[in-house]
Amino acid sequence: MKLPYGYVLIGEETAIHEERAGVVRSIFEYYLAGASLGKIVDMLFAKGIQSPTGNPKWTRAAVDKLLANKKYIPIVGIEIYLDTQFEKEHRCNVDYDKAGHPRKAARYQSSLLEMK
Repeated sequence: MKLPYGYVLIGEETAIHEERAGVVRSIFEYYLAGASLGKIVDMLFAKGIQSPTGNPKWTRAAVDKLLANKKYIPIVGIEIYLDTQFEKEHRCNVDYDKAGHPRKAARYQSSLLEMK
């Protein structure tokens, strides 16, 4: 079993890793303050905080997954977690068609296609 970032295994018990939990709290705080996933990635890189996989730079997908993971409720609290989920839904640019398949709300077409 792989532990989520911010947790550590002590014996057979899962516990909060306080230093990494501070990073998790910062990610949630920055997101709720209006920072984009890219800005959060840049902030983590600037502070020299390695990704959960040990890479020097986090990915936007990793930050997005962290923000959506219910396992962070004990670290950030239920109110901040739910506020984050509401904010994520509010910022989302993906719409769903009649069959329930995700698709972006706006479709962009190259001007090169209009020339033909």
